[in-house]
Amino acid sequence: MRILLISYYFPPHNIVAAVRTGKTAKYLWQHGHEVRVLTAQRLPFAANLPLEIPPDAVIRTRRIDTCWLSSQVQRMRQQAAFVQTVAQQAQTRQMRWLRQMMIAYRTLCAFPDEAIGWYPFALAAARRLWQRWQPDVLLASSAPPTTLLLAHALHRQYGVPWVGELRDLWTDNHYYPFPLWRKALDAWLERRILQSAAGLVTVSAPLAQTLEWRSGKPVGVVLNGFDPGDYPPQRLPAGGGILHIVYTGVVYPDHQSAAPLFAALRHLGERAERVRVSFYGNGAGYALAEAQDQGVEQMVVCHGPVPYADALAQQRAADVLLLLLWNDPRERGVYTGKLFEYLGARRPILAIGPADNVAAALIRERQAGIVSSDPAEIANHLARWLEAKERGADIPDLPASVAAGLSREEQTRRLERFLERFVGVASIE
Repeated sequence: MRILLISYYFPPHNIVAAVRTGKTAKYLWQHGHEVRVLTAQRLPFAANLPLEIPPDAVIRTRRIDTCWLSSQVQRMRQQAAFVQTVAQQAQTRQMRWLRQMMIAYRTLCAFPDEAIGWYPFALAAARRLWQRWQPDVLLASSAPPTTLLLAHALHRQYGVPWVGELRDLWTDNHYYPFPLWRKALDAWLERRILQSAAGLVTVSAPLAQTLEWRSGKPVGVVLNGFDPGDYPPQRLPAGGGILHIVYTGVVYPDHQSAAPLFAALRHLGERAERVRVSFYGNGAGYALAEAQDQGVEQMVVCHGPVPYADALAQQRAADVLLLLLWNDPRERGVYTGKLFEYLGARRPILAIGPADNVAAALIRERQAGIVSSDPAEIANHLARWLEAKERGADIPDLPASVAAGLSREEQTRRLERFLERFVGVASIE
């Protein structure tokens, strides 16, 4: 197949959406498909993700930053999130106020999203590409929904079928931030755009059911997965009799909490001195404040964001991987991409949060760790892991079966089969 992947986020920009689209392009290319990628340049993220397809297969276009204020507020929030004292946590209220101002600004100036300033440049680049190369199918990865608008416009002009990949739902997103009048506009646009799609893809079965109800289109499920080749060839375990617990990624204070873990450390008393909890990423200061509330802040180490490869290396070296599940019941159908990375690292998972969601169910089904919000139960598991470390034993890897079928290559095969259904088939306007 000749596939044009339309994605606002793409390597080298280090954001979770770019990890997914970069791996999709990698494996589609390796499987013999002719892939071109249409993406934006100069995004405000660290540029340290590897590009795993030929550079000349990627078309990067300029963009107009329609939400300069939004990006500035986001940068301020990220900087404020990485704090290490309770006094500095006083900035949290100010950051929440700024977030509300950011949403108001985006409501008025960014329709349907902040990437709309990329639309005219991407559309012009796609038309130039068409003069020398024509795809069999378009794959538009959202969010932002602007990518879906591009696929819709190209479909109308050239008649090529398109498939929308909604990693996050559009107006059915549980954390849709805009007021009702704006949601009505977005819902109208969503119906109009998705009507021309040949099919849709999302990341879990519950989200697929919502999309099917919303669109009436065939919907495929393609999980995020993990790439075995991204992990270090050899694991370098942490030693010294210390139990090393590692968390990688952003901590969202309104939706996640590590407080049950810190309460469990307090239950352990002096034995907790042999536990270290390391956070790598933005928002670590919020977790540190929770640790200070329990008087166990000396067991917590906060780091800033690290390159993707370094994060995976830290996961492999850890004794236990900490997963903070979202505490909102509306998130029951959402997997976090980090969960699949953790399964690929094959280290025991300590998941804190609600047990009635797809992420918790996958951990239990795969016997990959524990899911609990009970400090006493967590303390019991910590004590068992500590006993092994105190004996000088390493906590063994989980069996390979925990990650069976979840590699990004296997998930891309599922995507291929879904795309093949629509090649040469005209979609309904």
